[in-house]
Amino acid sequence: MNPDDPAKTAFPGRPILALALVICTCAAGLLQRPAQARESDLYQPIDVRADKSEFDEKAGTQTLIGNVEISQGSMRITADSISIALQDNALRSITGTGSPIHFEQQNEAGELMQGKARRIVYDALAGTLTLEGAASLSQPRQELVSERIIFNSRTQKVSAEGSPDGGRVSIQIQPPAGADSK
Repeated sequence: MNPDDPAKTAFPGRPILALALVICTCAAGLLQRPAQARESDLYQPIDVRADKSEFDEKAGTQTLIGNVEISQGSMRITADSISIALQDNALRSITGTGSPIHFEQQNEAGELMQGKARRIVYDALAGTLTLEGAASLSQPRQELVSERIIFNSRTQKVSAEGSPDGGRVSIQIQPPAGADSK
C-alpha cells in the first residue's frame, strides 16, 4: 500500500467493505433464482483507487471522486464518485454515482453477475439498497431491468418500478439448460 496515495490512506476500509458486501448481497439476492456471490472474496484485500479522496473527520464523510475503482477478489465496482457517511463512528450510508456505476462479481460457480445504474444508495440504518436510473441486474439465465430497484436486506424483498413517464419493469428468465432438446 502506497502511503502517498490519498485514496488508500484517508479512511479505513470498513465502509468500503460494507459497500462491497451490500452490492454482492444485492446482486446475489435480487433475482428469483439467486446465485451466491463468491464467499472467498470477503476475505480478500480491498483495493480502492480514485483521482481524488477527501475525508471530513468532523462531518464523518469520505468522498472518492473521479474514476473510482474498488476491487475485492472477483468483485469490481467502477463509479464517477462514491460518498460514505458515518454516524457515531458507524456506517450510515453509501452513495455512488456514475455514467453509469458498474459492479460485477463471480458467483461460486465462476459465472459473472453484473449490475449498473446511474445512482446507488445504501441506507445502513434502514437496510435498503436503491438502484436508480436505468438500473439493471443480471446473472446467468436471469436479468432484471427497471428505472428503480429497491432491495430491503432485512425483509429480503425486492421491489422494482418503472419511470413515472410510463417506463416498465422488465424481467427475463431463461429456460433451464437442456429444455430446448425436448
